[in-house]
Amino acid sequence: MKLYHGSKQGGLAALKKRQAQAGEGVDVPKDELLEAVYLTPDYGYALAMAARPDGVTQINTVEKKIEFDNPDNFNPGLDVYVYEVDIPDDQVRQVDELQYVVESADKIKVLTQHAHKSGDVGQYYEIVNRKKEGQDSGGFEMKFR
Repeated sequence: MKLYHGSKQGGLAALKKRQAQAGEGVDVPKDELLEAVYLTPDYGYALAMAARPDGVTQINTVEKKIEFDNPDNFNPGLDVYVYEVDIPDDQVRQVDELQYVVESADKIKVLTQHAHKSGDVGQYYEIVNRKKEGQDSGGFEMKFR
């Protein structure tokens, strides 16, 4: 199964499993806090994970919009990377529509590295301004990494 992983680190020969974390006081499903390698079948989503600044990022996959809680920290000129891997189906577990995890391997060999600028995420998602306090999230999903 061909999957992707977004990262701010370039030149990786392998993706290493690590403990996912959420921000303090942020409630997320336990499947989003595993010690694993997180992957996605969606190239644009992988790029979004690499491009986002520190903090909570809200992604509306239906309307193709991305919103950063720290938009001032978003640097569209930052070098980011999307890694392509090929994983046997029996070694990967689907967490949700856009996230898969590999928990059984400590590292996964990279097939290809694709270099981007963070601003390239605009080819896949409309970058919107941070919502105001108390405003409805409008179907945004909370995603962390």
